[in-house]
Amino acid sequence: MQGNVIDFNESKKRILNRIVSPVVPATSDIQADSTKKALEKFCNVLYAYQDTLKNDGQAITIADVLASFNEFFDEAYIEFSAMYNLDRVTKFKEAMDYAMLNGGKRIRPFLLFMTYYFCLGDDYRLLVPMILAIECIHTFSLIHDDLPCMDNDELRRGKPTVWKKYGEDIAVLTGDALLLESSTLIMIMLLGNLSTDLSPYIASSALILFNFSGLNGMMTGQVYDVLNTGNLNLSLQDIQYMYEKKTTALLTASMAIGANLSTKFRKNISDIEKLGSIIGESYQIKDDLLEIESTTEKIGKSVNSDEKNRKVTYVRKVGVEKSKEHLNELYDDAMKLIDALTDEDNAIESKVYREVIKYILNREK
Repeated sequence: MQGNVIDFNESKKRILNRIVSPVVPATSDIQADSTKKALEKFCNVLYAYQDTLKNDGQAITIADVLASFNEFFDEAYIEFSAMYNLDRVTKFKEAMDYAMLNGGKRIRPFLLFMTYYFCLGDDYRLLVPMILAIECIHTFSLIHDDLPCMDNDELRRGKPTVWKKYGEDIAVLTGDALLLESSTLIMIMLLGNLSTDLSPYIASSALILFNFSGLNGMMTGQVYDVLNTGNLNLSLQDIQYMYEKKTTALLTASMAIGANLSTKFRKNISDIEKLGSIIGESYQIKDDLLEIESTTEKIGKSVNSDEKNRKVTYVRKVGVEKSKEHLNELYDDAMKLIDALTDEDNAIESKVYREVIKYILNREK
């Protein structure tokens, strides 16, 4: 300080040295070998898949790309979580790791990354904290959604849910912690880029994420779901509203953030949000179909859970065949939007992106 004036540059330096520097995802240059190597490996797989599309080959699939992304995600999460000393609460740390590393599809962070790629973003290291933050929020929502006071589900991803394995108290606190850590990750990302041109993009991306996660999105959708459990008179519009808030919002946020952080496609973010809305609705209807038509062993969670909890879904409202017809319509709409966002600069990225969307909407679990 000089007199009574706070030296903000010195304060920032101390904060960054104390908090940001030891955290691999927050730095502009990833230092930890494991995260760096995992990111490089994933990028190599992605580019190899891109080459297979150029040459009409099938040596690598989107499933391979997603699997490599998940390996990269795991390394990034492990590096971040290692910054905390939780030796006195090992059960708590174990529960968080169990929830975050328990074989999830990571569709939301994957869509963020692939939208950034589609929109010609060129610094993949920048995305790491935001990728982790989005999955922290999603995992928090799943942990709480499974609780006895909500859906009372005992199985998630083929394993006992967090509350079933660690108790309701630890499950609630684990979900709370992950939600709070999403804010920590984003603040780390922002602090690490305060002096760069990216800071407004990061700040606006944070606003997108919290807007779609909070009262304007996921949380309101969850409350609407809880308040209408057992209400068999929900209209189709009511169901679509619930889907828009509960499922679509965070998916849309992931994609909008990918476009926003690319800094190149900001004028088309509204179109990206429309695409996210289509994919989110499709994703939820596909989920409803799988719960009816698939098996517990295949999808890794209880089937007919919605029927048990007396919840009205799109599929139960209009039937299986009409639901599948609507899915086909939504898929066509998604492809048209991708075409509208494609030009000669991102032609090959567009091919990859189309295959990503196709894979997600046609998944079997």
